[in-house]
Amino acid sequence: MNEPLRVGGATMKWDDAVSYILEYTSNKNLTWSYPAYDGYPGHSSAELGLADLPAVSLLNAGQRAIISYYGMADMLPELNLRLEHPKVTGSFEDADSDTLEAIARLFDVAWEFPKPHVRLTKLAKVLHRKRPQLLPLYDECIRQCYQEIGDPPIPTDPRRSRAGFLRALLPDIQRDLIDQLPAWEKLAALAPQDGPKVTPLRALDMVGWRLGSLHRTRAL
Repeated sequence: MNEPLRVGGATMKWDDAVSYILEYTSNKNLTWSYPAYDGYPGHSSAELGLADLPAVSLLNAGQRAIISYYGMADMLPELNLRLEHPKVTGSFEDADSDTLEAIARLFDVAWEFPKPHVRLTKLAKVLHRKRPQLLPLYDECIRQCYQEIGDPPIPTDPRRSRAGFLRALLPDIQRDLIDQLPAWEKLAALAPQDGPKVTPLRALDMVGWRLGSLHRTRAL
């Protein structure tokens, strides 16, 4: 693996990605979200339940945790209705346009049923755990990879709605996953064999988060 890994307009050298994933998944100093988030038991069935909601805090998205918990609890009926859509299945790399639209509709709950302190970042962190091969994670670092860093594929456009941005973002994440799938699979396999499994989609998020966080640090 000699080619740099790409997430949006950001890139990371292969050796740096390996070192980072090994550090993240070994978590010797107990400062990273693996294995806490990835191994969090949550609700036992395929549908979302109240026990899934605290998972957001395990990816450092738990600000005003009680308010966001009650807000997401109110969203559960609609989230589960859309999660049960027959196209919300399989893996993200194999998703067709109908599946990408069904994922977008699932994430749209953040805007169609707005709640205080509940945005797409928190919903994505809850939803990813229910379909870790299919539903991508999202946060400010990922947004920066696709809108601000390097030659971003989705330049900022004030006329674009949040839903419009999401529908532009999903195919670009899928392209980055498919085009570099062997690399993401190798990185995912670096997680401890006796720990929670990491999917290629989660590995992409780990690298994207790192790239976005480094960009934010330099911008300060």
